[in-house]
Amino acid sequence: MGNNISLKKFTFDAAAGRLSLSSNPDYYVDIELLPSDYDLAQLEAEGKEELTQDGEVSDYSGELIEHPLGSAELYLQASGPEGISDYIVWTSEAGAAFLFRLHNPKGEDASDLAGPVLVSLSTVQSLK
Repeated sequence: MGNNISLKKFTFDAAAGRLSLSSNPDYYVDIELLPSDYDLAQLEAEGKEELTQDGEVSDYSGELIEHPLGSAELYLQASGPEGISDYIVWTSEAGAAFLFRLHNPKGEDASDLAGPVLVSLSTVQSLK
Protein backbone atom coordinates (compact mmCIF):
# COMPACT_ATOMS: atom_id res chain seq x y z
CA MET A 1 0.00 0.00 0.00
CA GLY A 2 2.99 2.34 0.42
CA ASN A 3 2.53 5.82 1.80
CA ASN A 4 -0.96 6.34 0.40
CA ILE A 5 -3.94 5.10 2.38
CA SER A 6 -7.43 5.26 0.87
CA LEU A 7 -10.35 5.57 3.28
CA LYS A 8 -13.19 5.35 0.76
CA LYS A 9 -13.92 9.07 0.41
CA PHE A 10 -10.42 10.22 1.34
CA THR A 11 -6.86 9.48 0.35
CA PHE A 12 -4.04 10.11 2.82
CA ASP A 13 -0.54 10.75 1.50
CA ALA A 14 1.61 10.13 4.58
CA ALA A 15 4.78 11.53 2.99
CA ALA A 16 3.10 14.86 2.25
CA GLY A 17 0.79 14.79 5.29
CA ARG A 18 -2.16 15.50 3.00
CA LEU A 19 -5.69 14.12 3.34
CA SER A 20 -7.71 14.78 0.18
CA LEU A 21 -10.99 13.81 -1.40
CA SER A 22 -10.38 10.71 -3.47
CA SER A 23 -12.74 12.03 -6.16
CA ASN A 24 -11.19 15.53 -6.30
CA PRO A 25 -7.72 16.20 -4.81
CA ASP A 26 -8.26 19.99 -5.06
CA TYR A 27 -10.17 19.56 -1.78
CA TYR A 28 -7.64 18.75 0.92
CA VAL A 29 -6.21 19.32 4.37
CA ASP A 30 -2.50 19.42 5.11
CA ILE A 31 -1.61 17.94 8.50
CA GLU A 32 1.57 19.01 10.28
CA LEU A 33 2.75 17.65 13.62
CA LEU A 34 3.88 20.59 15.75
CA PRO A 35 6.86 20.48 18.12
CA SER A 36 5.97 20.39 21.81
CA ASP A 37 7.36 23.92 22.26
CA TYR A 38 5.35 25.57 19.45
CA ASP A 39 4.64 29.30 19.73
CA LEU A 40 0.88 29.85 19.45
CA ALA A 41 1.23 33.64 18.95
CA GLN A 42 3.68 33.07 16.10
CA LEU A 43 1.38 30.49 14.51
CA GLU A 44 -1.55 32.89 14.80
CA ALA A 45 0.40 35.66 13.06
CA GLU A 46 1.54 33.26 10.32
CA GLY A 47 -1.98 31.91 9.90
CA LYS A 48 -3.52 35.36 9.53
CA GLU A 49 -0.87 36.35 7.00
CA GLU A 50 -1.32 33.11 5.06
CA LEU A 51 -5.11 33.29 5.01
CA THR A 52 -5.34 36.98 4.06
CA GLN A 53 -4.67 36.04 0.43
CA ASP A 54 -7.82 33.85 0.48
CA GLY A 55 -10.21 36.48 1.81
CA GLU A 56 -11.29 38.14 5.04
CA VAL A 57 -9.94 36.28 8.08
CA SER A 58 -12.23 35.40 10.99
CA ASP A 59 -11.01 34.06 14.33
CA TYR A 60 -13.30 31.37 15.77
CA SER A 61 -10.88 30.20 18.47
CA GLY A 62 -12.85 29.03 21.51
CA GLU A 63 -16.22 29.76 19.87
CA LEU A 64 -17.04 26.47 18.14
CA ILE A 65 -18.59 24.52 21.00
CA GLU A 66 -20.38 21.80 19.02
CA HIS A 67 -17.74 21.60 16.29
CA PRO A 68 -15.66 18.38 16.00
CA LEU A 69 -12.52 20.50 16.55
CA GLY A 70 -14.18 22.87 19.01
CA SER A 71 -11.34 22.49 21.49
CA ALA A 72 -8.84 23.93 19.00
CA GLU A 73 -6.41 26.44 20.51
CA LEU A 74 -6.51 28.43 17.28
CA TYR A 75 -9.19 28.36 14.60
CA LEU A 76 -8.79 30.90 11.81
CA GLN A 77 -10.91 30.87 8.67
CA ALA A 78 -10.82 32.89 5.46
CA SER A 79 -13.77 33.01 3.13
CA GLY A 80 -13.51 34.48 -0.34
CA PRO A 81 -14.69 34.07 -3.91
CA GLU A 82 -12.53 30.96 -4.35
CA GLY A 83 -13.86 29.13 -1.28
CA ILE A 84 -12.94 28.61 2.37
CA SER A 85 -9.56 28.04 3.98
CA ASP A 86 -9.05 27.04 7.62
CA TYR A 87 -5.89 27.27 9.74
CA ILE A 88 -6.32 25.21 12.91
CA VAL A 89 -4.03 24.39 15.85
CA TRP A 90 -5.46 21.39 17.71
CA THR A 91 -4.15 19.02 20.38
CA SER A 92 -5.17 15.36 20.46
CA GLU A 93 -6.21 13.47 23.60
CA ALA A 94 -2.73 11.89 23.52
CA GLY A 95 -1.19 15.36 23.80
CA ALA A 96 0.20 15.69 20.27
CA ALA A 97 -0.32 19.13 18.70
CA PHE A 98 -1.19 19.53 15.03
CA LEU A 99 -1.57 22.30 12.49
CA PHE A 100 -4.37 21.65 9.98
CA ARG A 101 -4.56 23.74 6.80
CA LEU A 102 -7.89 23.02 5.13
CA HIS A 103 -8.48 24.04 1.50
CA ASN A 104 -12.14 23.84 0.48
CA PRO A 105 -12.82 25.54 -2.88
CA LYS A 106 -16.32 26.52 -3.91
CA GLY A 107 -17.95 23.78 -5.93
CA GLU A 108 -20.12 20.72 -5.77
CA ASP A 109 -17.57 18.76 -3.72
CA ALA A 110 -17.34 21.36 -0.92
CA SER A 111 -19.84 19.63 1.37
CA ASP A 112 -18.12 16.26 0.80
CA LEU A 113 -14.97 17.63 2.44
CA ALA A 114 -16.15 20.01 5.14
CA GLY A 115 -18.13 17.85 7.59
CA PRO A 116 -16.56 14.41 7.15
CA VAL A 117 -12.94 15.62 7.16
CA LEU A 118 -13.37 17.64 10.36
CA VAL A 119 -14.77 14.60 12.16
CA SER A 120 -11.85 12.54 10.83
CA LEU A 121 -9.32 15.14 11.98
CA SER A 122 -10.76 15.07 15.49
CA THR A 123 -9.56 11.46 15.78
CA VAL A 124 -5.93 12.06 14.74
CA GLN A 125 -3.48 10.90 17.41
CA SER A 126 -0.19 10.88 15.49
CA LEU A 127 1.19 10.81 11.95
CA LYS A 128 2.92 7.46 12.43
